[in-house]
Amino acid sequence: MAVKKVGRFSFESPFVRQLEEGFPWLRFRPELEPGFVESHFERTRNFVRAALYAGLGLIVLFFVVGYVMGYPTNDWIANLVRFGFLAPAFLAAIIVSHIPGLRQAFRTLVVMTALAIGLGYVVLNATAPDELRQTGFAALPVVIAFIYFALGLFLQTALAIVLAVTVAYVIAALLVGVPADQVAYNLALLIVANFVCGIGSYMLEHALRSAYLEGQILGEMVERDGLTGLYNRSAFDRHLDKVWRMAKRQRKSIAVLMADIDHFKAYNDKHGHQAGDECLKKVAGKVAAAARRPLDFAGRYGGEEFILVFFDIALEAATRVAEDLRRNIEALRIPHRASPTAPNVTVSIGVAVVEPAETRHSPAGVIQLADQSLYECKKQGRNTVVAGEIAETHIRTGVFKSA
Repeated sequence: MAVKKVGRFSFESPFVRQLEEGFPWLRFRPELEPGFVESHFERTRNFVRAALYAGLGLIVLFFVVGYVMGYPTNDWIANLVRFGFLAPAFLAAIIVSHIPGLRQAFRTLVVMTALAIGLGYVVLNATAPDELRQTGFAALPVVIAFIYFALGLFLQTALAIVLAVTVAYVIAALLVGVPADQVAYNLALLIVANFVCGIGSYMLEHALRSAYLEGQILGEMVERDGLTGLYNRSAFDRHLDKVWRMAKRQRKSIAVLMADIDHFKAYNDKHGHQAGDECLKKVAGKVAAAARRPLDFAGRYGGEEFILVFFDIALEAATRVAEDLRRNIEALRIPHRASPTAPNVTVSIGVAVVEPAETRHSPAGVIQLADQSLYECKKQGRNTVVAGEIAETHIRTGVFKSA
């Protein structure tokens, strides 16, 4: 993982790593790409919806104008394409765009609509009277630009669609008898249009992806503790609330581990605050290393206290993680000449495991249970781990809040 350093902030960030590695093929790492896709479509939803409304309006407008200008409007093939193919595609995408729960369906319909626009126009051009066909062709590069820029498509998707449209145009033009030299000339124009639009689309998407990464990095900086690089208290509150609701739906367990550096005030008094800061950083490194899975969380709870959250983990496994963390911090062998517990820096860790679907306790309750477990550690002499089941017998009445 790359380390981002801005002022006092120093923390590992997959977004920094991606930014430093670059993305010449306009694709992020697998763990980052879905987040960007979701963010992009949510950000562009209103713009794409407006483009869809405009496209649907143009279909009706051109039909009306054609009728007023005396152009033939009774061509059943053209009307089938307009009102049996294109208009329903626009309408379906517009309707789905207003339904938040159908995000994936909206993306799929936008792609299908883009393909329908391109192929539909090719059919309209091929079925137009000979004297209007070349004039009508002049609008095809505009259609291509619409596909590239108006529907929020990524470059690779838009490129695949417009290449299919280009091939379809060449085949259709030859089938209806357009002279080969005219087809070659038109193909050259389409290649130029694709090249120009492709370059513009590449630059636009690259800028959007860069802005997304930079925004995520700034967001991480807001959620991180400036000294240790771990997540801060507010980030912990949000994460616990999220995984609590998830665990309740899926009937999974949640473990909260609260770790406290033993006799840290005495350490600061003896070794100085600068040494204390370095101690916190080293301990934080081991705390962060304990949170390996996507939903694992490691944060600084305040002062010399750290907190970890694990999703879908049994009490025994959570206790093993806590014991491994305790040993790893002790193995740092940071001298602590003011500690009555050990010659080196040690930690006490309280463990609490609950199943949100099976308990009346709230997220605040599991924090209190972990804190109470930590209190038991200190009663037992520190540099130890106490699990929630042990401490629960000592919980004071009224500690837990109802869910």
